[in-house]
Amino acid sequence: MIKISRAYFFSSCYYTLGRWLMETIERFNKALEYIEAHLTLTIDENEIERITLCPSGLFYRMFPILSGITLSDYIRRRKLSLAGLELLKTKKTVTEIALDFGYDSPDAFSFAFKQLHGMSPSAARKGETLMFVPKMTFTMSLKGEMSMKYMILEKEAFTVVGKSIKTTQEDNMKNQTIAKFWQKTNQSTLPKVICEISPNTPFLGVCYGMESDGSFRYLIGVDAKRTVEDLESIEIPKATWAVFESIGPMPEAILHVWKKIYEEFFPSSGYRHAGTPDFESYPEDGSSRKDYRAEVWIPIVKNE
Repeated sequence: MIKISRAYFFSSCYYTLGRWLMETIERFNKALEYIEAHLTLTIDENEIERITLCPSGLFYRMFPILSGITLSDYIRRRKLSLAGLELLKTKKTVTEIALDFGYDSPDAFSFAFKQLHGMSPSAARKGETLMFVPKMTFTMSLKGEMSMKYMILEKEAFTVVGKSIKTTQEDNMKNQTIAKFWQKTNQSTLPKVICEISPNTPFLGVCYGMESDGSFRYLIGVDAKRTVEDLESIEIPKATWAVFESIGPMPEAILHVWKKIYEEFFPSSGYRHAGTPDFESYPEDGSSRKDYRAEVWIPIVKNE
C-alpha cells in the first residue's frame, strides 16, 4: 500500500532555507577543513561521516553534484598543488615529497604531477610557473526564482531485477559510464526481457552499494514480483520517499533536479537521505523530448 501526501517546496522561504542551508554548509566546510589538515596523513572516512552526519559514501556522491568536481579528484589536485609549493620552498627530495603526499613511488608522483602542472617535479624546481588549486569552501546562495514540486510517499519493500555495473562519480563524470551503460542496454535484449517480466512498468536506474572510496553500483531494471535467472536482483527496503519530477531532455534535466535536491531541498526540508538505495524512474521512450517526464526517488528520514 502506498500513502501519498503532496506538497510544494518554495525555495523563496528564505528563513527556513537559510537556517538549514547554513548548518549543512558549516558541516561540509568542517569536513573540508578536516581533509585539508590530513592531506599528508590518513583521511578517516568515519570521521568525515561523523562531521557531515551522512554516510561517507553518500558524501562522496553528493560532492560533485554541489561542486562540479569529485572529492577524490579535489583531494588529488590539492595534494599536487601543495606538493608544488613544497618543491619551491623546501630542500626535500622528490621522493620525500612523494611519500609525504601518499604516493608509493617517485614515478607515480611524477606522472600525476605532470598531469596537473604540465611539467616534471625537477622542472618545477627550476622556477617554472605552477598550477595552484585553492582550498575549496562552500558558501550559501539563496535562489528564490522558482518553486520545486515533490511528493512524499510511503512504499513497501520491493525487488528490482536487471543488470548492473560498478562505477565511481569520477569515472562517470569523465567517461559518462552510466550514459554508455544505458546505450549498451538499449541495444541489447535486456529491455525486451524485463518488459516481459513486468509489462507497462517504468525502467528504473538504481544507485546502491556506495563505498567510502566513492564507488557504487548502478542497476537498470524493473520492479518485479520475482527474481529471474541470469538477471541480478536487489531488494529495496520499505521507506518514506521524496519523489521529484524531471521535465526535459535527458540527461540534462534530471541532473538539474539532482543538483536542486542537494542544494535546496535537503538543506531546508528537515529531511536527509536515508542511506539506502535511491533510483530514477523512466516511464517511456523519447528521452530527448523537451516535455519528457522522469522522476527521482530518494529514501528520506527526518533530521534528528
